[in-house]
Amino acid sequence: MKDKFLNTIVPQTAALEITYDCNHKCVFCSVPWDSPRKNYARLPELSIAEWKECIKTLVGHGIKSIAFTGGEPLLKLGIIELIEYAGNIKVKEPIFNSNDELIDYKDIPLKMSLITNGELIDDKWIKLFKKYSIDLVVSLPGSKTFKEHTGGGDYQKVMGSISKLSKAGLNVVIGVCVTKKNLPELFETIALGFLNGANQLLLNRFLPGGRGTDRMELCLNKDEVTQMFDLAEEACTAANTYGSVGTEVPKCVITKEYKMLKIGTMCSGGIDFFAVDPSGRVRPCNHSPVTTGTYKDIISAIRSDYWQTFKNRDFLPKECGSCQMAIECDGGCREAAHIIYGKIDSLDPLLT
Repeated sequence: MKDKFLNTIVPQTAALEITYDCNHKCVFCSVPWDSPRKNYARLPELSIAEWKECIKTLVGHGIKSIAFTGGEPLLKLGIIELIEYAGNIKVKEPIFNSNDELIDYKDIPLKMSLITNGELIDDKWIKLFKKYSIDLVVSLPGSKTFKEHTGGGDYQKVMGSISKLSKAGLNVVIGVCVTKKNLPELFETIALGFLNGANQLLLNRFLPGGRGTDRMELCLNKDEVTQMFDLAEEACTAANTYGSVGTEVPKCVITKEYKMLKIGTMCSGGIDFFAVDPSGRVRPCNHSPVTTGTYKDIISAIRSDYWQTFKNRDFLPKECGSCQMAIECDGGCREAAHIIYGKIDSLDPLLT
């Protein structure tokens, strides 16, 4: 009888990691199949026909939004066909009256975004993105340290892509993963992204995982995280542009209020979003190396003990159990703690 009490609601956003391939070798990349520990098998990639089936299946379970990612999604052969397919899907949006009572549903387009390193974008891609109102997240891990962080990427090409996307009227978010090496240039990096037309910031601190599993020297300490927040707030204020922090941080680390920067302290993995890897396996978080099934059996995957740990927030470190802020804090990134210390209820690396 216990099963009926499990939360099997499918999160409304799916990150579709449609290919293993990438033209960058970012030192901070957290995709589990690139971990030096070799503990995540690269099974054959789904075909475009199978990805269409995946999207159809997930929409049937109520998802409202997809994010194409990878790897570098623009390298996936047939992605144009896949985007066109997804771009013609409608999903149901509930309509409520003034008393918050459900009165009807309306059809709206499936929301799409695409996470890219930006180096391959040309006019063909821009035309496609504009046709389907796709939001773009472009990785920008530094300016002076760009090549070092990306394994040889072309900074000027990426900045040119941001500018072209913005001039085409598209929503462009710059995604900045902050390490010890690029922290000193963070203000400059964000400012240059905004000056080239980006209209939002997505900020992440470096977290060990994937290719960066054994790169603890890149992790920020608590003082450096505060510096990261301060620099981002300063850059956002100067540009009158908002930003958000993509990965949760322990609430005790946030020492002040920020007006332009939204900082989360609760884990949304498995609740608000989940990931589908290139072979169709699902994980409650894109940072996670743990698969619980495939998109074909998404409900069974959510019913797994591991996914239910996220649904029930049953992963708070014992050290945080008596904290008065625990009701609105998950103690930082649970998957980073899991990867480094072997248990999902371990302390966030930031607190050790």
